[in-house]
Amino acid sequence: MKVAFSLASVMGDPRLSISTSPFAPGQTIIKRASFPKGQVPAHLKGYLIKKGECSGRTGVVVGPRGNPIPSTAACVKEKHGK
Repeated sequence: MKVAFSLASVMGDPRLSISTSPFAPGQTIIKRASFPKGQVPAHLKGYLIKKGECSGRTGVVVGPRGNPIPSTAACVKEKHGK
């Protein structure tokens, strides 16, 4: 569906985000923001990384299923047991 809108008004609204998709070339996708900037939803609070907690972790490691995962993600799993 085509909708006329001001790009400046969408970019200036923190409740909206603009993206593109390889599945819809040439089209702009406007989405409602998942949650306000700076706030963390209750279901993700267990995964918060404290400042410096996993700093210096770069690259990938082999995950429990033999797949490569970012070493920062592995560090969060070790620390939080999730």
